[in-house]
Amino acid sequence: MSIELHCPQCGKVIRAPEDAGGKKGKCPYCKRSVYIPLPEDELDVIPLAPIDPDEEAREAKLRRESAQYAAAITNATESDTPGKPARPPSAHDAGPAEVIDFKKEALSFIVAMRDSKLDEADRIVEKLKRGGARARDHVQGIMVDEMPPAVENVPPPLARGFLQALLDRLA
Repeated sequence: MSIELHCPQCGKVIRAPEDAGGKKGKCPYCKRSVYIPLPEDELDVIPLAPIDPDEEAREAKLRRESAQYAAAITNATESDTPGKPARPPSAHDAGPAEVIDFKKEALSFIVAMRDSKLDEADRIVEKLKRGGARARDHVQGIMVDEMPPAVENVPPPLARGFLQALLDRLA
């Protein structure tokens, strides 16, 4: 019995012998290299691990706590801190007329660094500095996530490095 597949380049149906499964071959129509999959009867089925209800509950609780923490940080102001007197706004605080989308600005920083637009990155840092401690908390929150939000063509370790550099500059 032969293996049937479609060429990813030209879309034509290709039939290959079973012994070619798991190897590369050439499409007889467009001459492009094509991976020939293993026949279905040779595929090893890997069973899924059973779901642990305790682990699922713990993860759901952590997600709820993270969401509550993020909401509290978003809504908190420095004057809300018990025992800490309110201080007049400084040049580094976001005024009532300026609303800063911390997540958007942090992702814009990653893109600016990716594209080596250092002036743009500096502008974003200055804008985030006006957010004070809330900006730092948001950047830390993004870093704590399992995976930072997807940023085009930036591998997650590099994105985390850029976020750490942003955090260092906000300190």
